[in-house]
Amino acid sequence: MTSPQVISVVGYQDAGKTQVVEALVRCMCASGLAVAVLKHDGHADAIAMPDWEKRGSDTARVAQAGARWTMVASRSGWLLHDWATAPSGVDDWLRTMLKTIDAEGAQVDVVIVEGAKMSHLPKIAVVAERSELRRLLDAGVADLVAVCWTREVLAEADVEIPQFHLSAIEELYTYLSKRNC
Repeated sequence: MTSPQVISVVGYQDAGKTQVVEALVRCMCASGLAVAVLKHDGHADAIAMPDWEKRGSDTARVAQAGARWTMVASRSGWLLHDWATAPSGVDDWLRTMLKTIDAEGAQVDVVIVEGAKMSHLPKIAVVAERSELRRLLDAGVADLVAVCWTREVLAEADVEIPQFHLSAIEELYTYLSKRNC
């Protein structure tokens, strides 16, 4: 498998990250690209046993009993859950995802990571308000390649990062394509 392009979509809760990811996925798929999405659930980092599956489900119960791996599967897909408590980060998650895709004999052209603000990945900052962009910049979020506004167009003149509105997602996609992100 050739190495896919990887881009991260970051922002604060309710800024519209998932909307931006969905719109980018649509554009990329319409262009014939195979796209994978990895979502970092930062809220789950703070609890011992994330509740990604229904509370009291069979897989949650066997995980509580000590199973390290659980899988929910049907004819339409599967979700493999590693309940390990060892620390890991976006690099480990990407490596695991890409190994699994490769083992399936599939190809992926682009991986969009939703989250991972402090990673080394190139990032799109998704913001609904000016204060959110300021907070991201002040927090030291680096490697920003673009800003995507999800509410009003409030472009910051003093920020030298290309800025787009969600309503013009095709322009953002074209920009990313030219950058090979």
